[in-house]
Amino acid sequence: MFAFLRGEVSQKGLHHVELDVQGVGYEVNVPDGVHRKLRKGETAKLLTVCHIREDAFQIFGFLHEEERALFRSLLGISGVGPRMALAILSQLSVAEFGSAIMDSNVSAFTKVSGVGKKTGQRLILEMKAKLGQDAELHAILGEPESGAPADGPEQDDVVAALCSLGCTLGEAKKAAQTARRDQGEGASDEELVKAALRTLSKV
Repeated sequence: MFAFLRGEVSQKGLHHVELDVQGVGYEVNVPDGVHRKLRKGETAKLLTVCHIREDAFQIFGFLHEEERALFRSLLGISGVGPRMALAILSQLSVAEFGSAIMDSNVSAFTKVSGVGKKTGQRLILEMKAKLGQDAELHAILGEPESGAPADGPEQDDVVAALCSLGCTLGEAKKAAQTARRDQGEGASDEELVKAALRTLSKV
């Protein structure tokens, strides 16, 4: 319903902020990491997800697209509602979530309030299945494609360079994967960064 909201942070609650958008106040539920970064009186842009039920209309807000994409994917997991999805994103960063999925680390999820062992196991199984069907989610969380480093984005000089130039982690991973596929195994990091930037400029 709303792609994003931009306005002044007028109030901060325990797990939400009130955003004044041209005189209209919106209560936006946010993960803890987002909540800590927002300052009362400052202007903020939040990428939003609207959740509508018979008895409630809730707005959830995020600073980065990969956070919002992960939140939406979590809502498709059996037994995971918006409150639990938000709690998971409050406990784990996108990178930490991806590592927990790839390592089948159930304990990483059982630390989240309301997530038991069975829910954690189901979440891992269903998210792994989603990775094979959703290219965008795979770019954010998935294992590197053939030819890409397997030690994570912090060990990938190409991804690190793209992030330093202002790309989000998801954008950087996706562009680096495309560049490696197009340029081949013999390409230098400099060539890969240039190719990745050309790909991003076309988006």
